[in-house]
Amino acid sequence: MKRIFILFTAAFSITACTANLSNECKKADTVLSSGTSGNSQETLCFQKLSGTSNQDTARIKLTFEADQVSGDFSNIPFEKDSRIGTIRAKMDGDLIQGLWIYMQEGMSDTLEVEFKLMDKKLVQKNYTIDAGTGREVISEASVFNIEFPQVECRN
Repeated sequence: MKRIFILFTAAFSITACTANLSNECKKADTVLSSGTSGNSQETLCFQKLSGTSNQDTARIKLTFEADQVSGDFSNIPFEKDSRIGTIRAKMDGDLIQGLWIYMQEGMSDTLEVEFKLMDKKLVQKNYTIDAGTGREVISEASVFNIEFPQVECRN
């Protein structure tokens, strides 16, 4: 099962930027290439369980190298459509801003993401719905209120 997930993630990463996401991928590539490369890497993992019986799972695995952040983000609600993809971001202090490129119902899509690292947890800024487009967006009304406790990374 782990191999299938890894293959799916790799295949998605390769095809995501060839789909109708060229502008978003260019933004993500700009974010990744705008920093300096360092020699040290750190990987941190976070997980949030929610729902009436903790049946909804969201997992984030981030690798930090200098001011660049990359990783995997899976949001898997019970009996609903999952979003599984990768994050490309830049870090400034404790603030992480970037792009989540994911698959949902066989379709590629993107969302901007904002996180803060705080006391052994990752806190995500919530989304609001843009009335004109019906899409989720980070707006001026968005706040950091979705907490992901840090967990041990699994291979």
